[in-house]
Order: sequence, then C-alpha cells, then structure tokens
Amino acid sequence: MAQRRYEYAPAGTLPGLLQRGRGLGARMAAEDPAAAADLVYGRIRWDWRWDRQVDDRHLYLARLVRDLELPVGPIVELLTGDEDTCLRATGVLELLALGGSAEARDALRTHVREGEHRVAVLESVAVVWPPQWWEDLAAGQDVRDGQDVRRRRGPRGSTDPAPERDSASPPALLPEHGGGASDPSMATGELERQWAAQEWCGPMRTARGLARFGPEAAGAASLLRRFWLWTPHSSERPAYLEALAAVAPAGLAEVYTECLWDCEADARLLAVAHAPDRPHVRERLAHLRDDPMEVPEVREAAGARLAGLSSGGSEPEGAASEGELE
Repeated sequence: MAQRRYEYAPAGTLPGLLQRGRGLGARMAAEDPAAAADLVYGRIRWDWRWDRQVDDRHLYLARLVRDLELPVGPIVELLTGDEDTCLRATGVLELLALGGSAEARDALRTHVREGEHRVAVLESVAVVWPPQWWEDLAAGQDVRDGQDVRRRRGPRGSTDPAPERDSASPPALLPEHGGGASDPSMATGELERQWAAQEWCGPMRTARGLARFGPEAAGAASLLRRFWLWTPHSSERPAYLEALAAVAPAGLAEVYTECLWDCEADARLLAVAHAPDRPHVRERLAHLRDDPMEVPEVREAAGARLAGLSSGGSEPEGAASEGELE
C-alpha cells in the first residue's frame, strides 16, 4: 500500500482537518476520542504532509495520542515498516517520550539496539532527546552529530532533500525580490489564479505581498480565508493569517484561538500573541508553556503572554473581534 497520499478530505470534516493539521481538528477529536482513534493512527501510518521538508505534523499527532489517551502500541508497530514509516512513528514516539511515556521511550531504545532502522532512529532521537537518554546506545553506531542531523532534516526528523524554490508566483509579486505589485488588484488577481489552479506551494508569497497594502487589499480577504481553510501545505497557513490580519482584521478572534492547537509553530506563535483573553485561552496558554513536547519558542511566548495577562496587560490588537472563517 502506498505510504504517501494526497486525496484530501473536505476541510470542514474531521478527516480533512486532521490531514491538514488544523487546530479545530484536534479540538473536535477530543470530543469523541474513541471515534477519532483510527483517524489519528491513519495520519501517522500515511504521510499527509504536502511538503515533508517544511510541513510539521509530529507534535500535532503526538499531542493527539497523548490528549486522547490512545494506546501507543499501534505506533510502535510501525517501527517495523519501511524507513519512511519508521521515521514517522519515531517522530511521534520520541515526543511522547519527552511527554512522559515510558513505553514510547523503551520502544525506541529497543529499536536502536535491535531494529532494522537503528541508525536513522538514533539520529532522530539524538536531535530531540537529552543526551543521557541515548548516548549509551551510540557506541559502535555510525551516527552523525545531532547538530548535523538537525541541519539536514526538516520538522521533527524529515529525511527528504531540501525542496526546490517554488516558481509559480511571478518575481514581481515576491517580497524577497524587492519588487512588488504596483496595486493590490494585481496581487489579488494572482492569488485568484493560484486558487483556480489549486496551487498550494507559493501563494503565501502573494499573501505577503497583499499584506503590504493593508486595508487597501481588503478585497482579497475571501481568497485569503479560502487558502487558510483549505491549504494542505500547513507551513504556508500562518502567512495567510498574517495577511488577513493586515487587510481585514475583523472576526479573527476564533481563528487565533483555534491556532493554539495548530500543527505549525508559527501559527501557534501568532495565536499566543493575539488570541483573546478568555479562561479557556489562558488554560491553553498554560498548557503550551508547561508542555515538555512544545518547542522552546512557543513555550517562552506562552509564558510571557500569561505573565502579561496576570499583571493586567492590555488585550492584543485585533483579538476582541468575534467571528470565524468557517
């Protein structure tokens, strides 16, 4: 059976949300963990990332397994698959181990001692785990230094080569080229073309170009919303939210709140900064601050936001508006 699939379910369904790593999917799955279990395991067994080099899923999936209290055994079984499958399972298990799962930690250590993909698994855990968890296993193994592995890999252990630069967007629309559309209608037209062609790689550059026009580009808001809702290329999703905040900021409170559960760290950082001050938001911020699986940047930002709220800090700009994109 093929291990990479691109037949995405509709973005408003639980399967489609989990495929895309959307925060709403995690929240919906928590309402009925038993019903969501097979969907979660399926997102680990098969790779739904649009670009394995830059799209992140391992933390999102590890949190689902932990928060839904799903058995780890079905993930451990994947370690015996081909190398790609083994490393997807490793990316989830190594984080679950950080979160306190002795079963996940023991399974990975056992695989390093006895498994077929022992070197690849050891290189992966060397990036994520403290040295005392794996150094005793490295003797006699041809393993690269953890810093070298981190430079070679994408989010949470991807072994894919670096992707080529996307060339779909004309250079005049790309901020990094120093150019830019002369008016928002030109950039909006390009984004419309990309939507019609279902181009998922590159529209974030067009979105960033639109953001420079501010409210003058409000006519592109519906397109930006569509890309945010539907893109399977999760690493581009934060750019659409930033552009929406620049051109049409009203109604983003619930979007920021959802992003506290998003698979992408950049989306969680935006959410930490801009989600409205509500009890369940503070609860989630505390969870992000204290979660040993979370990346340091998000943990630090969540702690700072909570400290500001506790000291009577002001509501972040744009957070008070109600509404959502669905």
